[in-house]
Amino acid sequence: MKEFIAKFGDRINGVLSGFDRLVFRGHLRGISYEAGMKRYLWANQVLNKEFGEHAEKTTERLKEASLAEARRLQRPVQYLPSSKVSKEDIARAIATKDGIASGLVCVLTSVESCRSFDIFKNRETKKLEVVTRNRHCLCLYH
Repeated sequence: MKEFIAKFGDRINGVLSGFDRLVFRGHLRGISYEAGMKRYLWANQVLNKEFGEHAEKTTERLKEASLAEARRLQRPVQYLPSSKVSKEDIARAIATKDGIASGLVCVLTSVESCRSFDIFKNRETKKLEVVTRNRHCLCLYH
């Protein structure tokens, strides 16, 4: 924690502490709805017909950046075939087996239901449109 505060101290407004862990969950609010995603695509000069390729490349970059520290520390990255499996139990078992008392234990990945974006061909306007849909997304748990 001290290393994190030293590294990012100029960006920290306060500090929270817990018994053994804190859970942070984030969303990019600016692009979490259709109009925001349309603005993002426009600002990045991505045509609707290019959305799929752009989303796949961006997702791969984010995933690789997210896993980089685990790879550097040689910590396990494990895919879970079911989102219903207790991630905490698996992480605790890995921590016990590897003697990890602090720091990154592992990264667990799982495909889970989520709201995401897709491109829809509007038959009336004959144009491609950005829409939100229920989909399955890869989630990474550090």
